[in-house]
This record gives sequence, C-alpha cells and structure tokens, in this order.
Amino acid sequence: MAQEIELKLAMAETGWRAMARHPVLKGAIAAARIQTLRNLYFDTPDLRLRHQRVALRLRKTGRRWLQTVKCASAAQAGLSARPEWEQAFAGRFDFSMIEDTALRAELEALRDRGSLGVVFDTTFERREWRFATDGGEVLLMADRGHIVVGERREAISEIELELAGAPVSALLDLAGRLAATLPLRAESRSKAQRGYDLLADARPVPIRAGRSPIDPQGSATAALRAIALDCIAHYQANEHGSLHSDAPEFVHQMRVALRRLRSALRVFEPALPDGVAQDIAQLLRALASDLGELRDRDVLQSELVVPALHAAPRDRDLNRLAGLLAAERARARERVLLALQDGRQARLMIALLAALQGDDTTAGPDSLSLDRLARKRLGRAHERMTQATRLAESGDIDALHALRIDVKRLRYALEFFQPLLHAERTRKQLATLTAVQEELGYINDLSQAGPRLLAAAGNDAGLLSAVARIAAAHAPRYREIVASAPALLKRLRTLPRPR
Repeated sequence: MAQEIELKLAMAETGWRAMARHPVLKGAIAAARIQTLRNLYFDTPDLRLRHQRVALRLRKTGRRWLQTVKCASAAQAGLSARPEWEQAFAGRFDFSMIEDTALRAELEALRDRGSLGVVFDTTFERREWRFATDGGEVLLMADRGHIVVGERREAISEIELELAGAPVSALLDLAGRLAATLPLRAESRSKAQRGYDLLADARPVPIRAGRSPIDPQGSATAALRAIALDCIAHYQANEHGSLHSDAPEFVHQMRVALRRLRSALRVFEPALPDGVAQDIAQLLRALASDLGELRDRDVLQSELVVPALHAAPRDRDLNRLAGLLAAERARARERVLLALQDGRQARLMIALLAALQGDDTTAGPDSLSLDRLARKRLGRAHERMTQATRLAESGDIDALHALRIDVKRLRYALEFFQPLLHAERTRKQLATLTAVQEELGYINDLSQAGPRLLAAAGNDAGLLSAVARIAAAHAPRYREIVASAPALLKRLRTLPRPR
C-alpha cells in the first residue's frame, strides 16, 4: 500500500499560458512528460463505494490499463493523505493486494456478483515534471480536460503536487512559488468527488460552522491546528457554491469562516512562532476585503431595500434605486469571482498549512497548557467586552460598533473552547451573545447603508426621496433597539465570566 500525499490546486483558465513559462519549471529534473489519461470510475448502482468514500478506477496510459483503489482522504486546504493500491489490470479486477481485509472482501464480493459498473469517466492531458529536493522528489502534474457523465461535462483545470520521498515542507515551498504569480486556489474536492457530484446533478448548499473540534486533553498547538483546519474546511465547503451560485449565504458563510480563523489566530497566538499570526492575518485581509464588500451589499439589498419595496412595490423611485444598487452589487460579485481565483486563496491556504505542519514541539513556543490559555483568553475577552459596554452607554454609533466586535470575539472564543467549559452555562452565554450581536448588527447595517444609499442616489431628488422612505421603513425597529439598549448593556455587564 502506498500513502498518497498531494496538494490539489485549481487553475483559472487564464493562467495556463503563464504556467507554461513559469520560472519554477526550469528547476525540473527533465522536460515534462506528456500523456493523455482516460479514467473509468466504477461503483454499484446504489453507489455503495461512494458512501464508504472508496474510489475504484481504471486508468488507461498508452496501451496499458492500471487499477487503482483509493480510500477516504483527510483533505486540509487542498492537501490530502490517503491509502492507495495501484497495480496492472489484466481484464479482471484483482483486489488481492489490499491489506484492509474487510475492504478487500467487500470489493471481491461486489466483483463476483457483477455489481460494479462504470458511473463516470474523465479524460485529460497531463504534463508532469519532477523536482529533486530534500532527499526525495516532488511531482508536479498539470491536468486539463473534462469529467463526463452522460451528456453532462465539467472542465478539469488543475495542478497537483505529490510527494515522492520528500517532506511536506518541500511540496508547500514549491506550491508557494507557483501561487505567488498564478491564478490558483486550493481545491478540496478530488476528481472522483466532482464526478459523483456531476452524476447526482448535485446543487451546493450553504454550510454553517460546526462544533469546536478541539480535544480537551490536547495541547494549545493541537487545538489551534484543529480549529484552523476546521475554519478552512468551513470556507471551502461554501466556496464551490459561491462560484456557481448567486445565493448570498455562500459568501456570508465564507466570510464567517475567515473571521473565525482570524479570531482563532488572535486567541491562539502564543501557540505560533513569532510573527506568523500577523503574516497570515495580512493574507486573510487580502482575501476578505472583496467578500466583505459583497456581503454588505447583499445585506443592504435583501434586508433593507427589499422590505421597503414589499411595502410599496409600485414606487417608481424606489424601484429605480433598487436597480442601481443591484447593478453595483453585480459589479461587487464580479470582483469576488476574480478574487476567489486570482491566487489569494491559495497563498493563504499554503501559508496556513506551512504554519500548522510541525508537531507540538516545533509549531511554536506553546508554554501554556490549553486549559490555562483558555482561562486567560476568555477572561481577557470578557473584560474587554465589559469595558466596551460602559463606553457604549452614550449611544455613540462608533462605540456600539466597537462593542459588537468585542461581543463577537468573546462569542468565537467561547465556541472554540466550548469542549473545556460547563456545557449548560456556556450554552446560555452563547445564546445571549448571539442575540445581542444580531441587535447590534442591525444598527451597524443601517449605519453602513446610509452612505451607500446616498452615493447611489446622487443629486437625484426622486432617489433621495426613496432613500428617506427606506430609512422611515426601518425607523420603528431602530427606535425599539435604541430604547432597549440600557437593558441590553446590562445583560452584557452581568454576563458571568466564562469557566
């Protein structure tokens, strides 16, 4: 059995010319090996192998056919490691080389019953370079072609880097040099996963953040690694949807994932080498800027303008204003689509993988235990939020905005450390913080919307009148939240210290 460790990076079609003359290729051992590969993927009619996360493939290279069985991989920001069995195919499936006895027995039974058939195929041209480094090699494979399921097709446009005796750091170094100038993004889905999705004609659905993955008995470094990779998985689970759907929730969840990751780096900074958290935060900001602009415009349109339109659907000026805002939102989405494929995402993911690769003795100073770090960080976040409530008593918009940020930071820290804390008490605290964050978020949305609405209206009297009607439509709830502000601030001030 081989252990396949590879990094998959999707390439925008615009990047192939630059890839062909990339300076990195000059360091290859020899000229590129070029071959056309056809792959047939097999499964049962009820897709039993897919449900067990097993891929069975026949690959034709020249006149030869190779049989490959791959098991589930743990993909992290596009980097995956999985067991793989590959051998020559002589006209009948042979599973005798598979050490996993249960898997071998099941595959043999399916073969003998005639249950295995082709479910989809892929055909692509592969250019392969080999690089000698650190006592081994890194393989760079550039693939262009298609996945085919009946009449449906999906393009393959990606590069894969695979280890052949070299350390992971060598792979990430090579990937980083490519991502510095090419329009790449880390791809968590294998060709097999994409083929199955195409087979099912699956529509992506937005994915929310799950429960904290940390081990209460582990170290602070291990906790950071688990949370950071979980945030990456949350981001990537929504990225495919954002590229192929205009639904606002995909971008919102991607933005939440990046914010949670930024909070995790802040909370666990002692578990990282000096300066790493700041370097990654800079890459985060570069990716998050356009996402934030689009999310703000989504909120403006769906939560502020649309409710006013529902109340007055025939209002000519209100419809004109909505049209202008929709056009600006469309331009913001175009910028996001470019940003998701211009290399920013890949650079962030590669930097994170590099920072998280070491074991607990090399990843950072980590002089604090996880429990001690949790108490220290939660105590500090609680103290900052309590201080912010006092500044917000004046009702100043900037002070309320600062309070909202501190509420969110405490909420994220509580969610990260939840497995270490009293379950029922933490659940109640999170419910309070979430409710307060939503109320303060509404006020923030209104304050952010004003300048955008006025900019869209310009000097047009009719449009300015429409802006006034939007403000009037939301005035009752705004007044309600402002009137409840003293009670809201009291709830925050009396929130018990997390433990």
